[in-house]
Amino acid sequence: MSTPAAMFGPVAVADLQSRTQYEAWLLEAVYDITNRRLAVEDVDELVYPPSGGPLSHTVFGVGAIDIGDWRPGFLRVGAPLVFVTAFKLLDMLIEWVLAENEHAQTYKFVDKIAALKGPVKFPTLVDVRPWLRERLIGLYVELEPLRGTLIHERHFKSTNGGIKVSSSKRGIVGPVVVIGPDDLQRLALVLVSLLRYLEGTWTMDEFREKRIRHALDQLSHLHACPSLGQLEPGFLSVRVYVPQGDSVECDIARVRRDVAVRRPNQDVMFALRVVSVARDGSAAIAYLVSWSELQDPSPTLKVLTADLAPFAVAPPDGLDLAQLAAEIANRGAVAP
Repeated sequence: MSTPAAMFGPVAVADLQSRTQYEAWLLEAVYDITNRRLAVEDVDELVYPPSGGPLSHTVFGVGAIDIGDWRPGFLRVGAPLVFVTAFKLLDMLIEWVLAENEHAQTYKFVDKIAALKGPVKFPTLVDVRPWLRERLIGLYVELEPLRGTLIHERHFKSTNGGIKVSSSKRGIVGPVVVIGPDDLQRLALVLVSLLRYLEGTWTMDEFREKRIRHALDQLSHLHACPSLGQLEPGFLSVRVYVPQGDSVECDIARVRRDVAVRRPNQDVMFALRVVSVARDGSAAIAYLVSWSELQDPSPTLKVLTADLAPFAVAPPDGLDLAQLAAEIANRGAVAP
């Protein structure tokens, strides 16, 4: 049999996109219109003033007002649709994997579940993460009978954006399984994110991987696998101002402490936006240093400006460069 890389090539990915286009769009749209977006965005911003004074902490978020607005109410009554759509997306993903493994096409869940118990290769993104493979299969096995109830039977209730549902296969009604509104969003997040990573629309990085791990931990009652112990991941963009010169120095130990204090009980990562301001206030250059580049445990980050060139980005809007230059001069060379 071919390797996973050869099996899940561009033609196969295009097939997956074709199979899942509607369901993925629907889940994204449902959470977009209710301001609970699945994509990573609206990160917090921690800004160290150029004067060296107290930092500012801005939290970006979204809220919903249910006064004459149908959108928040949609999720309260649309939970069965969200669940069935999420399972359909998972089912099509599993069917695609089995097709790439040259299994005969079948619409019988019992046959697909039996095939998953054999030597099945998943795309490399999944195969190199056994925890992800195990929980995707677990979700498929455990949710399939619940999906059957929602489609064919009446042993479920939909209240306040969640579902209470029992398996009812072969006339035997099982225990009630509670799937809350947050569970539905996490399920949508895992499946839509995985699809976008496989098709290359989004990029899997350390933060996004932890986001999936945490969501799966919160869904452990649905996939019946043990917890991965993943704390809720957090991400901040931290901004510091430095004088323009041959090198940049930053008190990175202070940044780590401040981030930890403001986001307790989270697995927090941050990117460092360095704004380098000319001493006469005539210009500014900005660099965005990723979390992966900040792993040196040294208390002070010291790097040559030339080495920051690959991380150059546009400076933030609305900067008063003359004022920034004056405040940096009074503070000294090391930021924050």
